[in-house]
Amino acid sequence: MWTDPNVRAVLLLLLALAAAYLAYALIWPYTHCGACGGGKKTAPNSKGKYWRKCGRCGGTGKKIRLLARALGRKP
Repeated sequence: MWTDPNVRAVLLLLLALAAAYLAYALIWPYTHCGACGGGKKTAPNSKGKYWRKCGRCGGTGKKIRLLARALGRKP
C-alpha cells in the first residue's frame, strides 16, 4: 500500500497542507470575529460608530484560531 506512488503523493500533500496550516496558525493566531464581522457591526444611521460591544469578541473584532488555542496561545 505505501509503495504505491499515488498514495505516497497524496500523503505527502496532506502532510504539507497540515504543516502549512500549523505555521499559519502560529504566525497569525487571530482571525476576524464571525459574529460581528471583525468589528464592523454598526447601527443604522450611526455614521460608522459601534452601538454595542460584541458578546463573542468583546468589541475587539478578532478571535483566536482553534489550532492556535490548542497550541497554548491565549487571547
